[in-house]
Formats: sequence, structure tokens, C-alpha cells
Amino acid sequence: MSEAEVVLRLAAFILSLTGSGAMASVAINGARIKAGDLLVFDIGRFMAGTGWEQTKKPQVGRNAWTGTYSRGDKTIRVHSRPGEGNVVATIDNRRIVAQCTKGPLARKPGRAEHSLLTTALGEALLFDIGGDDIVVAAVPDAPVFRMLAETWRRRPLVRRAGIRIALVARDGAVSGLAL
Repeated sequence: MSEAEVVLRLAAFILSLTGSGAMASVAINGARIKAGDLLVFDIGRFMAGTGWEQTKKPQVGRNAWTGTYSRGDKTIRVHSRPGEGNVVATIDNRRIVAQCTKGPLARKPGRAEHSLLTTALGEALLFDIGGDDIVVAAVPDAPVFRMLAETWRRRPLVRRAGIRIALVARDGAVSGLAL
């Protein structure tokens, strides 16, 4: 599952919760959706396929895949500014800041999931947050990520840092993010 898909599914999930704000800000690195001239993940097609309509086109000179998407009274604003978290949204007047990563949905040789989740947790530790903010490291819901999440959620420093490890499924379900 691509990082962009994890990001967009997490944002949509948060906005679907009771008490969520009206808007989620989503940061996607262009290198994550294109490889040279090849489009790896079509944000516009994905958003349309999940019921989101592009209501504001990107500004002139901006990436074509940025802009504002709406579904009902909720909005996802897609941009490419670094440093603020992949997903920033509110629920019950608390800010959620999430660092997301890609990952394989089926087991493969090697330790890609270990490295990817480690990186997401490390980046989440560096967010400039307030006392009531909820910090999340989000990964695809796959067997190896699930096993790592279950184990690492109990680690003393992860618990002390208060970082939640969320698993994002292809059907839009999210686990590990009890709010």
C-alpha cells in the first residue's frame, strides 16, 4: 500500500468520526506518487473513487494533484509542504498529527516493515506538538505491521511518548487509534 493511500485513508477515517473537525490537512511528497514521469498513485482518481470531489484546483504553478476535496460537509486539503505531519486534523477540539508510511500488504523476505515503522515512529517523535495533541504513526494493516504494532505499543518509551500506532486497512478501517 502506498504512503499516499495510507495518508488519505487515515484522513478520511478521522473525518468520519463523531466530534471530528470539518477539515484535514494532508501533506504528500510528490516523490511518493511519481517516479520520474510515471504516475505511481493517482490521487484524483483515488479520491473520486472513494466519494471525494475536487472542489478547489491547485494554484497556478502547483502540483496538479494538490487541491481541496470535499465529501458532504468534510474537506481534505492536499498539499506538499514538509514538516507538519502527513495528516493534521482535529477531534473533540484536540489536534491529531500523524506520520504515515507505505508498506507491503503481504509478507516478503527481509525486514522492510520493521524499518518503515521505526522511521515513522522516529519522525513522529520530532513533531512540534502541544500538550493535548494526539501523535500517531500510521502504517498499512498487514500481518507483520500488526505484530510489530502489538509488541511496540507496549514498549515503555513508546508508551511514555504517547505515540499511537495505527493500522490502516484497504477498506478504510483503522485500528489502534482509540480516540
